[in-house]
Amino acid sequence: MTAFALVASGLTAPAAATPASIRGFTAEHAAAERAAEAAYKPVPSTSVARDLDAFLAGKTGLVGSAGDWRRVQYVADQLRSYGLQPKITTYYPYLSVPKRITVTMTAPTRQVLPNKENCRPVETDCDNVVVGYNALSPAGHVSAPVVYVNYGTVADYEALEKAGVSVKGKIALARYGAVFRGVKTNLAAEHGAIGVIIYSDPKDDGNSKGAVYPDGPWRAPDGIQRGSVQQLWQYGGDPLTPSYPATKDAPRIDPKDSNIAKIPTVPISYGSAEPLLRNLGGAAVPKSWQGGLPFTYHFGPGGTVADLNLDIDYKITPIWDVTATIPGRTYRDQVVYVGAHRDTWTYGSDDNLSGTETVLQIGRGLGRLLKTGWRPERTVTLATWDGEEYGLFGSTEYAEQQGARLANAVAYVNMDGAAGKDFGAAGVPSLDNIVYDTTREIGWPGTGKSIYQDWSAKNGGKTPPVGRLGSGSDYTAFFDRYGVPSVDIGASTDSGDYHCSCDNFYMEDRFIDPGWKYHVALAQEVGVVTMRLANADVPPLDYASYAAEVVTYLTAFQKQETQAYGRDVLGLDRDIAAARAWQAAATKIQARIDRQLAVGGSPASFAVLTRLLVASEHQLLAARGLPRRPWFRHQVYAPGINAGYGTQKLPGINDALFEYHNVAQARTYESSLYGSLRGAAAVLGAVT
Repeated sequence: MTAFALVASGLTAPAAATPASIRGFTAEHAAAERAAEAAYKPVPSTSVARDLDAFLAGKTGLVGSAGDWRRVQYVADQLRSYGLQPKITTYYPYLSVPKRITVTMTAPTRQVLPNKENCRPVETDCDNVVVGYNALSPAGHVSAPVVYVNYGTVADYEALEKAGVSVKGKIALARYGAVFRGVKTNLAAEHGAIGVIIYSDPKDDGNSKGAVYPDGPWRAPDGIQRGSVQQLWQYGGDPLTPSYPATKDAPRIDPKDSNIAKIPTVPISYGSAEPLLRNLGGAAVPKSWQGGLPFTYHFGPGGTVADLNLDIDYKITPIWDVTATIPGRTYRDQVVYVGAHRDTWTYGSDDNLSGTETVLQIGRGLGRLLKTGWRPERTVTLATWDGEEYGLFGSTEYAEQQGARLANAVAYVNMDGAAGKDFGAAGVPSLDNIVYDTTREIGWPGTGKSIYQDWSAKNGGKTPPVGRLGSGSDYTAFFDRYGVPSVDIGASTDSGDYHCSCDNFYMEDRFIDPGWKYHVALAQEVGVVTMRLANADVPPLDYASYAAEVVTYLTAFQKQETQAYGRDVLGLDRDIAAARAWQAAATKIQARIDRQLAVGGSPASFAVLTRLLVASEHQLLAARGLPRRPWFRHQVYAPGINAGYGTQKLPGINDALFEYHNVAQARTYESSLYGSLRGAAAVLGAVT
């Protein structure tokens, strides 16, 4: 904003002659940004946060349900009341709908195991809490002896093999943790299991940790972690429309060719798991496999036999994204996205109404600024996505519908859990600095410190780590498929509320964020990140640090392949050289940006620099996609095949060489990576 625009908007710059600089801004525009941020920060409110959650979590909000539609209308009404123009977009994915789910221990005695939590007086709408079930599990009726597989990881199956225990023809009993639940199901199927039961062990998030709900934040013996078992490492979104939006009349693939799980899978509580585990025969498990129930765990089989009867319908079901777009004044074609999912497994105050409520608080704050005459320089789109819990449905279908238009996206900012005492972030290296800069300027409740200071203190006083992206939340399609620079920002309080009926207003109000102050701090933080990305003359995307980090990945990978194959079979020296050339080009363009910001420049010249920075990220995409999973195209980061959510660095060459042991294919992907790194350097070298 110019000085004239500041006066016209009713905002005034700080009295100091030269306000503190902001990365990516000219001095003049930094002053305007400081004034706008000062006006924005007081708007997020604890009372508003509490009121939003009281309504939104007053009823359950499973995707495609009446409770979900109730939230759609409320969110749209709130955005409208802020002076924004909400848009409701409907998609039609293939959803699993449980009709009747039963889990029965049939030996050594017969016992029908509860698969829904007891209703507490602090809860409402209990009748509409979905039974414990895993989305995108196939229907099926199987009976077999049970084998305990610990977390059900690759290493756990290797340990079972050494112990002489097989799950072939058996039901695998796995505890939650270590890897995405869909990986547990997939690995069990690969090892011959005919069904999977997943439970939350008290050692991980139950009564071994402390007082349980409703007296404390930890999972009670009847608490069930629901969740999807979609094979998310293959692709996200609607199972039947990979790579294109699930519109009403979209062509659809055969379900047998989709990423729906292969064998019946169901979640239960640790109270229900206790008789299954207590009666297992076989050898005692190693110490690292022992959970928190008060007896020695055994591998099985023997003793325990279970029957799973999963009556599940699949049908095309409407879901709804709610977005609100604020057109940019100067760079209207450049877009900053801010999103969080609105659907929940049960009430979902923490996961993820806290994120949805933060989007609304940001909308309220920006709406307040708009009434003063302020406008973002770039377009801002606020979004509450539907269907995230089933497999990132709403955000993926939206991104696939946007398609090539996402080439103009400057960044996507995601929230998935935006309340609690422990701050965290994950994103591309180019966005690390904006996270560090903004967290230094936002206070953290109850500490007398900034977010950054508290975050650093919890990391031994060191620079706190910004994680890297894999999958598991709504940034996935934007980043992994379309190359939009992305960051996931959030906070949490240790608890056992994940995906159970205890994730509700009472839990949030009493244990997760008493006083609702962390909700406000996150709304301030993400709001300021959004404003800076939208208003910077050149968004602060640091590709020199990004390229330097890629050099470290390549060097580590080169050592790994040399250890495995006796030599560098892929010839990664040229890739390392290309990444260093990218780093040099990024350093030069940043120097050019800094000079131009110092002396001022035209919007047209700044627009060119912004487009080059964003295009550098796009160069990292492989048109062919990754080996055996072409939907994922980013060659630096992707979800690991046997991790699900966790980050796999250099996934193309890693998957080919270490997952599929195909040297020829790995060389093909090395060539693709090399071309991308050279392309990233060439793009940034276009302006010197």
